[in-house]
Amino acid sequence: MFCGGCSFILSSLGELAEARSRARGSRSSSPTMGANSSSEKNVDAATASAGSHPANYGFSNKEARHLQDLRRMVCLELQKSEQCMIQLIWRCSHLLALNSQLKSPSSSDSASDIEALLTQQSQPQLASAREILKKMEVLLSEFTSLNKMNAALEELFIKDDQFLENLSNILGINGDHRRESLDFVWNSCCSSGGASILASDLVKLCFHAATVVHCVLQEQSVDDGHLGANELTEERDVSSEESIIQSLENSLLEAAKDAQDDHRFGGYGDPASSENASAAAAIAEGRVTQRDFSLWQRKALPDMIFCSVLRFLHVLFFTPQFPIFQQKMKPFPLLKSSKEITSSHTRKKMKPGEIIPISSHVFGKNCMPNSHTARTLLSPPVFAFVSISTPKFGENWYRIFAGADDGWTFQSLEHSIMGYEGPTLLVMHAHSKQSKPPSASVVLGAYTASKWEKNKRDFFGTSDCFLFQLKPTMRVLKPLPKMGTRGGHYMYFHSNTNVNTTNPSRKDDFALGLGFGGTVRRPRLFVNSNLEECLVSHQDTSFEEGCLGPPPSDDPFASQTSSSTLHIDSLEIYAVGDEDTIATGFKAQYQHRDIADATLRNARTVDKAAFLGDMRNGVIETKAFAHRGQVDGRAHGCLKGEEDDKANGL
Repeated sequence: MFCGGCSFILSSLGELAEARSRARGSRSSSPTMGANSSSEKNVDAATASAGSHPANYGFSNKEARHLQDLRRMVCLELQKSEQCMIQLIWRCSHLLALNSQLKSPSSSDSASDIEALLTQQSQPQLASAREILKKMEVLLSEFTSLNKMNAALEELFIKDDQFLENLSNILGINGDHRRESLDFVWNSCCSSGGASILASDLVKLCFHAATVVHCVLQEQSVDDGHLGANELTEERDVSSEESIIQSLENSLLEAAKDAQDDHRFGGYGDPASSENASAAAAIAEGRVTQRDFSLWQRKALPDMIFCSVLRFLHVLFFTPQFPIFQQKMKPFPLLKSSKEITSSHTRKKMKPGEIIPISSHVFGKNCMPNSHTARTLLSPPVFAFVSISTPKFGENWYRIFAGADDGWTFQSLEHSIMGYEGPTLLVMHAHSKQSKPPSASVVLGAYTASKWEKNKRDFFGTSDCFLFQLKPTMRVLKPLPKMGTRGGHYMYFHSNTNVNTTNPSRKDDFALGLGFGGTVRRPRLFVNSNLEECLVSHQDTSFEEGCLGPPPSDDPFASQTSSSTLHIDSLEIYAVGDEDTIATGFKAQYQHRDIADATLRNARTVDKAAFLGDMRNGVIETKAFAHRGQVDGRAHGCLKGEEDDKANGL
């Protein structure tokens, strides 16, 4: 898709010269905003200390100059011919970066002039730049939704007189400008200016932007040639992509319908009015309004735009030589095995850049086929979790338990998670035999920042946790505030029924397994100790109300229940967080296991000594030590029995 409208916006070279003059003037004279501008008042302190001017709106001086040069070059190239904005910005940004590294850089605003100079002074760098441009063309041909941004980018570059300020607001450089970021995403998908657009278009744009960012930031995509000259050589998991996009679309439409119902039945207008009827018809067609999208994104996936579209714009406008790129640009987390940390033998065998291949029922494979090289394509479920919270899920994932690899026993699960002091993510793939069709599957689980505790007869943990459903409809059920004794039932783990010390033969009736919410006899999300079944309920006093498991039947004559039983197909637990959190968590688990092993060895020694002592003292009947008593008697001139006879006068 090529962006048009350039001749309409800049119909003559005179207008182009005027635009270039304004761009140069803003760089040299540094015009300031009005007194009421929040951007001028909230200059980022870290950026300011690095050489930023208030008129740069949070960008450093070097970044602001680069952006102004980039704008002039892009406008000039657009006057020459119609081009894809994304590819043009990508090309010009890299040419400017290469030009700045030359001993005698060009002062021209023309991309062709810089390319000619690079041909004379640095042909290898020019060849590298052309290869990078080709790779972007390959990605855009695969992830076509990104081309929806072309018109919005064109307007930002050519029509906008406040380029730096508005770009800073969109990227969130200088304070929290989520409204501007959301407007950019909406305008990219709504070029016609309609009141509603397809929910799938919004979700696809964000997912495709995140995938391209991940590919670009993975150095292996260049070094190992996974991005071929004319096609993406790594096979896409189209089924997984479509299922996650559909799940997020379902979630957005569900939120829009709930908002509409609240509006209709909350006394805001006639439910039968034409406005409400048109809104219901739009939702039925899969369309949502900007307000629907804003409310849903803020509540369910607050970091979705940041981790996708905004990161893509950072990659598009800046090259790795800029501090802003190094600070904000990180690839999405890779799935790794905990053995990379816990096993020194495994670490010694691994080469730099290698990871241990693992396969997940939910997240797919983490490596290229028959290799230890990480995949360059983004796992769609990982994108969904990072959209929930980038700080929680955006850095490291280490799998500490998988039923398929570690064994389907509660003891294996307990050994894997106990002692680890850090956030964990429990993910299950399950199905319900009662659902229609019977093979309908569900992906659900829970996140918690608290450590697991063994054989607690009550709930534990903190409110830093939530329940979720990933498929078929994305839902995030946050904890409710605790009201006295009501609520606060976050985590539950009970593996031993014989805990009644006064009467060991009497077993308690607590649920045997692990869970979240609900009660100790029926947690809301519960995995039994056989790791075969998962019981789910739609509501409790500790987490928000919402369906977990298969959706309720639309049949009015069907029996409706608030709970259901799922059969577990896969169960995995991941340690998630930043490097320090992960290191601290595994260190605590290592110490926990050391203490447990020492306690077990000590218990065995004590038990053996106590056993021998009981035998000596006659508590345990045996003749093994009878000779010792006889020897004691002979030492006094008589046997043990004879001494007693003399005392009795016999």
